[in-house]
Amino acid sequence: MKVDQHIIDRSSWDEINIDGWFKALIPPNWEVDDEEDVIIFNPDGFGELNISFLEKTANRTKRAIAGEIIAGWAEELGQQLEYESSIIKRNKNVLIMTGEFISDDTEGEIEYWRIFAIIGNKIALDINYNCDIEDRDREESIIEGIIDSIELFEENGLIEALNQDTEESE
Repeated sequence: MKVDQHIIDRSSWDEINIDGWFKALIPPNWEVDDEEDVIIFNPDGFGELNISFLEKTANRTKRAIAGEIIAGWAEELGQQLEYESSIIKRNKNVLIMTGEFISDDTEGEIEYWRIFAIIGNKIALDINYNCDIEDRDREESIIEGIIDSIELFEENGLIEALNQDTEESE
């Protein structure tokens, strides 16, 4: 589902730029923690977006990579046999696929998970949002607005940044 700008007014949202890898719009009361992975959250909110970066494998379709990300989450959440995923945005530069899951956490609470796989021509984002099941609709339109606003900076080359990090750690 493409988020309609008329439904969610993002004109007052702040633009964030994560190390030249992607930019997005977030509401003014939301924060970003990018110490390790990227976490976007409202300190007074109900859940958080966790974003991991992946290098896109050559000779693999965007749809195949997105499907593997969603399937990986299904397996991790114990739902590999029964889940649905759907493409919510597709153009020549990006494909966004999403899936929804409900699972028990370690304390017996029921959690809602929304997974997004954003696949570009060179990089991919593995994004998850989770919260208590009873709060699943409270931030949904904001989460969809953030996801819809993401633009990948592939010309700067995440691959070069990843290679530089690997060389520094050796």
